[in-house]
Amino acid sequence: MRRAALSFWVDFHSLPLPKAIDMNYWMLSLRSAVFIVTRDQNFTVQGFTRRQKRKTDRMEPGDRLLFYVKDWRGFPLTATVNSTPFEDHTPIWPSRRPEETYPYRVRIRAAVGLPDDHFLDALQIAPRMEYLRRWPPERWPLAFEEELHLLPRRDFEFIEGEMRRARRKLGRAKRRPSAATSTAERTAAPGS
Repeated sequence: MRRAALSFWVDFHSLPLPKAIDMNYWMLSLRSAVFIVTRDQNFTVQGFTRRQKRKTDRMEPGDRLLFYVKDWRGFPLTATVNSTPFEDHTPIWPSRRPEETYPYRVRIRAAVGLPDDHFLDALQIAPRMEYLRRWPPERWPLAFEEELHLLPRRDFEFIEGEMRRARRKLGRAKRRPSAATSTAERTAAPGS
């Protein structure tokens, strides 16, 4: 009996550490045309340019991905990486350079998303990011010019938390009738 207990203890401690300890948190900075195509693909796959090969090679299943849309200056979505990186040259996303096919890809699953007209405003949120501390506050958008960034976990969780809060707020607003509707309902005669 004593031996079985010892065996369990050894087996338990030989298990690999949970993925969360070595998980990476990425931010993808992209144009709206590229985001729209990813959305139209139901957020199942994301491609990266050839310049990002070394970074995408570091991606693993379980890593988290934050989307930042440059021309909208907003955070619309977080996702979870579901595959190891793979190469595919099938054109899916629009590119300013015809030879760019976003060949380095990962499968993803949407985690927290906001409707198109309710993205988190980066002008309000981004200046609070630890990642941007080395940039002058008025020039933070320059930090997001590159396509793929490795973020501190704290920044990722902060933005994802703000997205969740915005979703809850949107849900409450949709359930609550507007002031005009409730006034009209109150003044309407019964049965009319």
